[in-house]
Amino acid sequence: MKQVDVVVAQWARGPEIMISTKTMGSSFGNNMANRFEESYGDAKNLRGRHPLAAIGFVFLLNSSIHSQESASYERAVDMMRKLKAEFDVYDATALIIADWSQGSAAGIKVRPELVPEDVSINGFFEDVVGAVLSRTPIDMHVAVREKREARDIPVPEQDPAV
Repeated sequence: MKQVDVVVAQWARGPEIMISTKTMGSSFGNNMANRFEESYGDAKNLRGRHPLAAIGFVFLLNSSIHSQESASYERAVDMMRKLKAEFDVYDATALIIADWSQGSAAGIKVRPELVPEDVSINGFFEDVVGAVLSRTPIDMHVAVREKREARDIPVPEQDPAV
């Protein structure tokens, strides 16, 4: 069964980042509760098997949810907040809302103005990187730590992937 779509792993440590995705283009009111239950269960399962990995969830919705099913839109935002509120579920969640025609990948337009900042894709990447750095020793991902903290860290890199 599919639980993750993106994995970043290091041979010696195993998975460091695991990201699951789901998409809904219509019937939001009928299916939102199911997506929440599936996502919650996936995260609990992944967290149990990989407690040190940064685990994220990205949910892509058609913008018609905002214009035609505002209650479902509010449920989606609330769902994303709840999925990252518990320490043992997701480290990061993101809601992406986009315009597209059903059955066509042409002409997709992302609508970031419809997404609250706390569940935006920018915040998502900040949270994922933060989770990885908080769970790995100071001598791993030194270059990332230096860029993030805007300072030199006088520790030699011990990550064999670098």
